[in-house]
Amino acid sequence: MQWVDLFHNYNMERALEHTPAKDEEWHDLRENGERQYFLCTWYPTEGGTRVQPRAAVVFVHGFAEFIERYDWAFRYFADHGVLVSGFDQRGYGRTWYNQPHPELTHGWTTWSDQITDVGHMIRLVRARLDAAWGKDTVPIFLMGHSMGGGISSAFLTRDAGAGPSRELMGLVLGVMLSAPWLDIHFPIPSWLGSYIMTGVLALFPRIRIPLGPTANELSRDPEVVREIRRNPLHNNYVYTRGLYDPLSGGPKIVSQDYHKWPEHVPLLIAHGTGDVVTRADASETLVRHLREIGRDAEYAPFAGYYHELLYEPGDYKIKVADTYLAWLDRHLTARTQ
Repeated sequence: MQWVDLFHNYNMERALEHTPAKDEEWHDLRENGERQYFLCTWYPTEGGTRVQPRAAVVFVHGFAEFIERYDWAFRYFADHGVLVSGFDQRGYGRTWYNQPHPELTHGWTTWSDQITDVGHMIRLVRARLDAAWGKDTVPIFLMGHSMGGGISSAFLTRDAGAGPSRELMGLVLGVMLSAPWLDIHFPIPSWLGSYIMTGVLALFPRIRIPLGPTANELSRDPEVVREIRRNPLHNNYVYTRGLYDPLSGGPKIVSQDYHKWPEHVPLLIAHGTGDVVTRADASETLVRHLREIGRDAEYAPFAGYYHELLYEPGDYKIKVADTYLAWLDRHLTARTQ
């Protein structure tokens, strides 16, 4: 169940100056014996030896995804001195697939669970970086795609006492989002969709429904489309319980909750204008609202790109990765001045 090796298929090894190291592990993320999460970490190297990264990224994957499918992108990040660490969320990827009775648990989660798990992942990465390179030496950035982008946005905009502590938020020095689920191209208005889902959630939380467009609407790369169709980890069925938070909370971040965005946290949102899954105009509006209240926010539209920005054909995906790395470079430089 390995994701297609895009480095091999596109001869992209030429883009690497070094050979990044990668760890895979199962970890009790909450340290309560409840479940094991599947984690991956990509490390910068020089001469085959792991070296201190310039920055670390905690990545939150999207709906019906898994962390290891981003292997090409995070090898590329690591080759540019950026450590990346992420996990398969509860209800998704191997964390889901390796549980007993997986047919009963795909997508069985809420923002509360997801935000809690992201917080534990940030603390784990912070502790490991401090042990290896010194306390607070390596800055941490949060990154999320699609559903993970909505979760990352929600992580920083919860009311006091209803989300992560200010101390935990303070561990995040910047956020990068890819086509975040702030609003979706719904066949009915978003407000009505969330209203209907509220009723369904209350009465039938275990209704299992397919979510999302066909695979060929996710990427313009036919090989990526074929992989999405064949890999069992790309299960697009979800329980209604898992839909209410993004359907109702995402638009609320854009219209109201952006006021809670921490002043110290810069934001970059990249979104394809050809995305028929999540709404690029919602991303653009969030950036505009944040800029209006004095936050450091940037919007990077990619003309014609579909939803899977980091899985578009050929060198198109490299342009997206380079956009994130250039943004990181600017903010890392600003920290040292």
